[in-house]
Amino acid sequence: MKYRVLLAGKNTSVIDDFFIQMDEHFEAISTSTRYGDIVRHIKYFNPEIFIYCISNEARENMTQMVNVKNILQNNGVPFIVIGEKEECEEFERAAVKVANLAVKRPFTIASIQGDIMKFMEDWLLHHGEKSVKPKTKGISISEKDVEEKLAELREAFHVEETKLTDKIKTVGKTAPEQSSASLKVSAAPKTTASQRAHILVVDDDPLMLKMLKEQLREDYDVATAVSGKIAMKFLERKKTNLILLDYEMPEENGPAVLEKLRANDATKDVPVIFLTGVSEREKIQEALALKPQSYLLKPVDREKLLNAITKFVG
Repeated sequence: MKYRVLLAGKNTSVIDDFFIQMDEHFEAISTSTRYGDIVRHIKYFNPEIFIYCISNEARENMTQMVNVKNILQNNGVPFIVIGEKEECEEFERAAVKVANLAVKRPFTIASIQGDIMKFMEDWLLHHGEKSVKPKTKGISISEKDVEEKLAELREAFHVEETKLTDKIKTVGKTAPEQSSASLKVSAAPKTTASQRAHILVVDDDPLMLKMLKEQLREDYDVATAVSGKIAMKFLERKKTNLILLDYEMPEENGPAVLEKLRANDATKDVPVIFLTGVSEREKIQEALALKPQSYLLKPVDREKLLNAITKFVG
């Protein structure tokens, strides 16, 4: 049983634990503490739990959680706060009666997970399935929401599909047989008909992660990571059949992550498809020089994405 969890706050170590250590019970996505970001994530992600991981939070960030709680309450979503005992108590003074549950130190990963799962059992008993539904078949999101967000991304990148096609054709003249979804590098063994291939999506944009997962979840098992660091830690414990890797990320970009993947015997043969919002010819050639299995331009066309994945993992 999994719950969709929206995480906010400055306690990044606890947030990382949700992505890396507690992924069997929680489908996690994170947001900044900006009120507008939180509201948008609630709208698009449709969380079943909101968790505020506090660490030296500004008082104005804590007090604005009263407004966040109002939105969550209208959607039947509980508010959980995690942090040091003193900080949790300070939050309770700044935002009275906001938290439905406070998980205070000392705690372990197992105790956090146990406390939340027990709380959700009680929450369901008292509020019923209309408020929170355990996840069994992936994220609940309408096609309309996905299309609206894709339209926003297209407008943000200011790139027309016809221009993208011209760019790709131009690159093709200098890099033969390296068009989108057709770079010929060794690929991982294809899965059999009875297996569902596993795909790891690495992107620093939580909304992009959610949209890609929604597009792929019917045909593949999908895991997400908001950074290269989290992706590498995930791959230390689990295997994947293919990686969709954002080319431009803060701290550690796609090329740096790809270099680590190729240097590791356990991941060197895993197919990698770059996802990039950069359409300049020189940048595309730089991506091609790294010899990923393919690259796709953002906003990603679902049909092209599925065709690219099918080529390598079936």
